[in-house]
Amino acid sequence: MTKTILKFSRSWGRYNKGEVAGFAPDIAARLIGKVAVVFDPTAPVAVVNAAAQDAAAADLAAREAALAARERAVAEREAEVAEAEAFLIEPEEAEEEEPAPEPEKPSGSKAKDLPMQGKV
Repeated sequence: MTKTILKFSRSWGRYNKGEVAGFAPDIAARLIGKVAVVFDPTAPVAVVNAAAQDAAAADLAAREAALAARERAVAEREAEVAEAEAFLIEPEEAEEEEPAPEPEKPSGSKAKDLPMQGKV
């Protein structure tokens, strides 16, 4: 029994787009034109362009360098802000506040004359 070799143009069952598989002629006939085409082993295969890969790698390296420069600038700015905040906070901490005066007790009152907490 011979098999018909198909290349899938979209997913079908357990097969994904671009995969190649062999089927019995009657099954292959149902798949051709719907989800697959007859596989041509002489068809050119897409080759990755090395120059395009090098350009993409150079672009990525340039973007990484720019990101690193921005991160350094942000870190420097954060250090400046932290230093300025420390300068603003330190004088407040250095000043000692005078304790608040104690409230005056009402004259002539005794503890028994005051209501107890929780009782009216």
